[in-house]
Amino acid sequence: MKQDQQIIDIVENFYDIGTVTAVDEILGGYNSRSFGLQTHKDGCARTYFLRKYKDGVSVGEIRFEHALISHAIKNGFTICAGIVANAAGDTYVQPGNSRSMFAIYEYLEGEDKYTWDNPALTDAEFINAGRVLAIFHNAVHDFNPGGLQRSEPPILKLWPLVAEKFAGFVHQKKAEKWQAYYEAQLPGLVDMIARNPLDPIEAEGLPVIPIHCDYHPGNLKWTDERVVGIFDFDWSKVDLRLFDVAMAAIYFCSRWDGDRDGEFRCDKCELFIGAYQQELYRSAGLEPLTPAEKKLLPKMLDIANIYLIHWEVSAYMDEAGADDDEYLTYLKHNIRLMHWLEAHWAAVAKSIAGALS
Repeated sequence: MKQDQQIIDIVENFYDIGTVTAVDEILGGYNSRSFGLQTHKDGCARTYFLRKYKDGVSVGEIRFEHALISHAIKNGFTICAGIVANAAGDTYVQPGNSRSMFAIYEYLEGEDKYTWDNPALTDAEFINAGRVLAIFHNAVHDFNPGGLQRSEPPILKLWPLVAEKFAGFVHQKKAEKWQAYYEAQLPGLVDMIARNPLDPIEAEGLPVIPIHCDYHPGNLKWTDERVVGIFDFDWSKVDLRLFDVAMAAIYFCSRWDGDRDGEFRCDKCELFIGAYQQELYRSAGLEPLTPAEKKLLPKMLDIANIYLIHWEVSAYMDEAGADDDEYLTYLKHNIRLMHWLEAHWAAVAKSIAGALS
């Protein structure tokens, strides 16, 4: 295949990791394409992970991601895949006459047990995943990006623009059934945004740190109910710590099954954020969630969920040949979750307060 040959050429022309013996695409990613590599060097077989970045990703964003990963590993967070330097000592390559950029990572052992739309974790896994997010935040909270950053603005700057962005998508006509559902839901979506303003004064003083921004069960490797690997730092950026916690809670604690699709599992959220908080109490460094963060967390769940709706809509609009039914399933799930959170706001707030007391 042409893609396989391109990858073989990149590895053998730019890296010193041996001869490529196998290339297998890893399906399931939405932002970039990923491949498993088998190589052979000096009588030894090795496995690596290669990422082909989505066109439009900047060099600065890639350098930010790689520097953050290296900082985390240096600070003892060794379950993220390290970057393999190329022969020139850099962390990525862009072959001549190519718009695409590539990077190679160390291979992570462990089981790909879940996907982002299948968070059927055990209680022990909810607890361990909460602890690991806290350990990651503690490992990177002192990271100095040196001016590098993801092109997407932080949530405080992005949130006031979201309603207008949603309205603009109406003019990008797509599949009829998708378009009909989206246009029917748009007024309620815009109204929900208006009723959940994110006031800079309200967020003043909240911890701002590097965040993963896509921490979900499908971006983790698992062994014996423990997280043993974390990957996909494409969305990582410097932002409110609370936003990362809320994003993770939305990913981990919403139901996708049958008639209960779109429900938020308060009991699992208690396990997750309770473990997050307890881990930070036990360790030195980053402070646990502050009283102001605890108060704002229920609203931030709404904001995180709508952020994901924005990603679903924009990704569907931008992707040529996108699967209409797949993206409609995602959209319907998060719209249901939006309404569920609104209807059960008091119960969610009480549950969070209890877990963090």
